[in-house]
Amino acid sequence: MSKKKDRAWFTCPRWEQLVSQHYANDAEAARALKTNARVLAKLRAGTPVAKSTLVKVLRRYASRHPIGEAAGDLLSDTRARG
Repeated sequence: MSKKKDRAWFTCPRWEQLVSQHYANDAEAARALKTNARVLAKLRAGTPVAKSTLVKVLRRYASRHPIGEAAGDLLSDTRARG
């Protein structure tokens, strides 16, 4: 089985609210946060991404703007619990 299939995928339910306060669109946010605009578009749409990618983006965002909580607290695991 592929390691990629075993990887946990995460979302950030508050991402759209956070980013819209400071950036007009994903392209502007991507330049400021030094990341790919496609990743930010996935976050805005609620599409799951790899945990490492999401943590990296949240840490960069937190270094520029106050979040009010730890970056790890904003993560939402999409794996089925059971």
